[in-house]
Amino acid sequence: MAPQKCAHPGCSCSVPDKGPFGKYCSEHCKDAGEMTELRCGCHHAGCA
Repeated sequence: MAPQKCAHPGCSCSVPDKGPFGKYCSEHCKDAGEMTELRCGCHHAGCA
């Protein structure tokens, strides 16, 4: 199964199947949930 986009709206990271944060790429995105941010704070290099 191909990785899916992080469920946080402001994030462009991919999430591996059965990743440690569920449908999110990081603890930051999991905590932010569906909240809209101007700039994602996950700090991953590939996140726009």
